[in-house]
Amino acid sequence: MDTTAFLTRALSARALPTLYWLGKGGWTRADEAAGRRPAAPGRSLDVAREFELMRTQRPGVHAAYVAGLEKSGLTLAELPQQACDCSGFVCWALGVARDSAPWEGGWIGTDAVYADATGEQRLFRRLPRAEVGAMLVFPKPRGKGPEGPPGHIGIVTEVASDGSVQRVLHCAPGNYLLPPPQGLSRNAIAETGPAMFDAEPGTLAVAWKGL
Repeated sequence: MDTTAFLTRALSARALPTLYWLGKGGWTRADEAAGRRPAAPGRSLDVAREFELMRTQRPGVHAAYVAGLEKSGLTLAELPQQACDCSGFVCWALGVARDSAPWEGGWIGTDAVYADATGEQRLFRRLPRAEVGAMLVFPKPRGKGPEGPPGHIGIVTEVASDGSVQRVLHCAPGNYLLPPPQGLSRNAIAETGPAMFDAEPGTLAVAWKGL
């Protein structure tokens, strides 16, 4: 896959309504072995059941989701039944199983991507500046505890002449609350400005070594 094909595939996900859910999306090596490489980044999710589990297991996160629903005026029944997280979306766009990395556990998550880009660079190489088709990534913020936010990763789609990132395509909870582009539905996978990444001083620009 080249950069053009990667971006085309990634941008196509804007037309596939998806809910953000940590740990969901993409596919695994077991799926691949069984011939299951989904055409959409999201995987099926029983939203009502997962919300109830979240209420008991991660009450702080549950409260944030409920507040978002109230803000949007949506109900659980109106949410997509397909879910994905940021790294699941990136893996899907790259066309790779998200547990196929050459490190312990094999899981391609934000912390692992960051560690790879700042270490051995087996799959992700660190860039001196962002470019279209590269990714922005930061790990889980330190000191936030289990209820704190995870890290995040997104795909750079526009860079200004001065090298500053203008647009990023990423899967995030807050994206679902944004007004959708004309002709599209609400979607956790959306193209936005880089504010979420600019707010984290440790954000890196990285590139997949296969592109």
